[in-house]
Amino acid sequence: MSKPLVRFILISLVTVIVYVSSFPLNHWFSLTMPRHQIVQLPIMLFAGSMISLFFTDIKVKTVSWGISALIFIMASLIFWMIPRSIDLTIVYPWFNRIMHINMIIVGFLIPTVLPYTLFEIRIAFLLMISGMLITVGASLRTFTILLCSSFTIDQQKETGLYLLIIGILLFISTLIFFFNGLSRAKQKEQNEQADT
Repeated sequence: MSKPLVRFILISLVTVIVYVSSFPLNHWFSLTMPRHQIVQLPIMLFAGSMISLFFTDIKVKTVSWGISALIFIMASLIFWMIPRSIDLTIVYPWFNRIMHINMIIVGFLIPTVLPYTLFEIRIAFLLMISGMLITVGASLRTFTILLCSSFTIDQQKETGLYLLIIGILLFISTLIFFFNGLSRAKQKEQNEQADT
């Protein structure tokens, strides 16, 4: 299969995913909190990551720009976890589509920034994200008051459970990535000493 054809197929696929999720299925996603937060939001992140495949030459390797992009990513995720923001996305479809655009940008930035930042910064960022997800998930599970007026307590607790699971899995994956990185660094150092 030729490269232009693959590119056309991927572009068409991403366009369809974004359009269907943001327009025909937007009401369906907005009916429950888990669909809105655990399905629709990650779909837009995935679409953004797919778009980054078309711009493989864009690699943010400058530390200052990389940290700025990671702060933007973190701030965006935090903003769309705030109960008031969630409520506004349900009440106003146009505000929900702002979230979609923001998440597509975030999805685009993650593969263009994260792999090229310092190892320590990557670990810190992933730990902060997992900590945020665990904290939000635990809050949604623990609070007996309705934080998002557009949904129900049961939906709130269900979303909290999913966020907890995702956060814990990300935390474990980060630890594995961290220790693997340390192991590779140690092996590289031993190889360099053996060569000398």
